[in-house]
Amino acid sequence: MATYIIGYTIIALVVIFVVFVELVGHKLICRNSPRIQNIFGHPLLMYSLKRIGSAIISILLAITATFFLIRFKVEAGNGQEFCQQVIKNWSKMNDAIRQAQCVSIKADLGITTNWFADLFTYFFNILPFPKTVCLTEYGTEIVDGTINYIITTSNCRTTVMNLGRIFFIEGDVGKYVTDVIFERMGVSFQVGIIACAVEVVLGYPAGILMAKHKDGIFDKIGKTYIISIDAIPGVAYYYIWMVILCTLIGLPRTYEDGNFLSLLAPALTMGFTGMAGISLWVRRFMLDEFNSDYVKFARSKGLSENRILYTHVLRNAIVPLVRSIPAAVLGALLGTFYLEKIYGINGIGGLLVVAHGKSDFYALQGIIIISALISIVSYLLGDIVTAIVDPRVSFSDE
Repeated sequence: MATYIIGYTIIALVVIFVVFVELVGHKLICRNSPRIQNIFGHPLLMYSLKRIGSAIISILLAITATFFLIRFKVEAGNGQEFCQQVIKNWSKMNDAIRQAQCVSIKADLGITTNWFADLFTYFFNILPFPKTVCLTEYGTEIVDGTINYIITTSNCRTTVMNLGRIFFIEGDVGKYVTDVIFERMGVSFQVGIIACAVEVVLGYPAGILMAKHKDGIFDKIGKTYIISIDAIPGVAYYYIWMVILCTLIGLPRTYEDGNFLSLLAPALTMGFTGMAGISLWVRRFMLDEFNSDYVKFARSKGLSENRILYTHVLRNAIVPLVRSIPAAVLGALLGTFYLEKIYGINGIGGLLVVAHGKSDFYALQGIIIISALISIVSYLLGDIVTAIVDPRVSFSDE
């Protein structure tokens, strides 16, 4: 009961906060209080709320479309094919038991004869309202030569988001979708965050050196590397780095839980790939800045090239790239299918493909929702970071 009270209290406070910010931002209240206007009527705060609102609407529309597509898929062939995948001993049951158990399983999936009621139920499950959910288990027993089905519930919990359970993915059958997603995200993030650090640590200095020594030997080597990545298919490129890192250097070829060295080969492969894009854009933005009027003026004043480069050019050239850092960090949570497949990593990258192939609809829907939420947060943080580092950016309508 306490969880429900706390949950609904938080939701009420969020709603009150949003309404208060909108009223202050449009100067309907507290118009004569500069301090409140500066805090709650700040253009960046107003912009962030608008972005979040529009993003939530887009997600709900995408969920609605996916929701109905999934139901069309389940109901194909009168739902018999789907039920046969779930129910054991299907061929040994009589028609009455088959139909009854099939209806029960689809009801557990939120699929009844009223799809629109199911949609609102699904929205309630995924929206942050406190709720108690339990896992439903289906079994059979033989009594006097007759097979009967048994439905039991277990592993109940109070949560704010219920994405359903896993039905068909081997090794995870019966688990909550949220548990599986977050467990695999943890594995993918270990690889992704190391790769992100490699991209930043190597990509930015490489781009600076390429711009500083334009058409020099380092610039030519860098451009050759960038072109080779674009020219070589991604999977082939990954295998090339596997040979270098695993065969020649001796790093572990297969991921092992708890073994840090087994993270290095996939992380470095991803990092060396991503650094090419960063160095390319750093070089391009810096060369554009070199042709600016303020650089010509600084040179006419006799400033050294290094001071112009690091004090003026780099600071302006780096601004467009800073907004991509939150997306890169949060994107590490989502993993990459090919690398995880090559190195045997049980991460989130391959879960979407497996869920689609197995027709595990709750898992498929859950991955889409979590990925969309991460994208919203990363774009929003990118805008905020841009506004912080670049005073020329204004979110005011005035």
